[in-house]
Amino acid sequence: MASSATRLRNDIANLFKTSCHPDIVLPSGGPQDLTTITLHLLGPASTPYSDGAWKVTLKLPVEYPNSPPKAYFETKIFHPNVAVSTGEVCVDTLKRDWSPNVDLRHVLLVIRCLLIEPNPESALNEEAGKLLLENFADFERMARLMTSIHALKRSAFTSASISVESPSPTDNTDENGNSTTIYSDSETDSARGPTVNSLNTKNVLRPLEHTQRGSSTVAPSSPSKPLMKGKETKPKKKVGIKRL
Repeated sequence: MASSATRLRNDIANLFKTSCHPDIVLPSGGPQDLTTITLHLLGPASTPYSDGAWKVTLKLPVEYPNSPPKAYFETKIFHPNVAVSTGEVCVDTLKRDWSPNVDLRHVLLVIRCLLIEPNPESALNEEAGKLLLENFADFERMARLMTSIHALKRSAFTSASISVESPSPTDNTDENGNSTTIYSDSETDSARGPTVNSLNTKNVLRPLEHTQRGSSTVAPSSPSKPLMKGKETKPKKKVGIKRL
């Protein structure tokens, strides 16, 4: 019993000492007790959940780590592996594949991965699991819709991480003028199509605008002799010496 309590305290201490992932937001004051950990999970980029955040609770049994914790989504989510009525998470790591060697940090990373790769074969939400198997596009639309209705706003948890520096004219800012956050992985940056296109457009249009200012009937002069054109049109008169 004492060994289980020691392991539990160590796992919790390690969890709060080192950050799991930017998408996993732990309470700054630590857990209120050793049996329950409440946190917020941010939707990973390039998924239907990317704009949302969810309150998640881990229930730790007295037998931990010999028995796995149970995870619950306190915020409603449309996901095959999350029960509609209770919010319980179904994942093999917390059931048949559980091992005492698995720590709490790994548990949270597994739950985050479920938002990236749902497993319809162990679905607790039959509607979501069936839709995922039959029509992935419809599943994405439904998951995104339910996220917009029920989820917390991701921006509420990432606003503190947004750069406060004034952007320069060439900074990568989105259409709302927000600069890139620390949560923008390469996949997030690549999703900012409008920003990249606007920068490329400026680079292309500048030389075109410069060219259009010139005359359309006179060929451009050599860059090494920009002032020779005017002199050639009016040649100097030859001055000779009058012989007596």
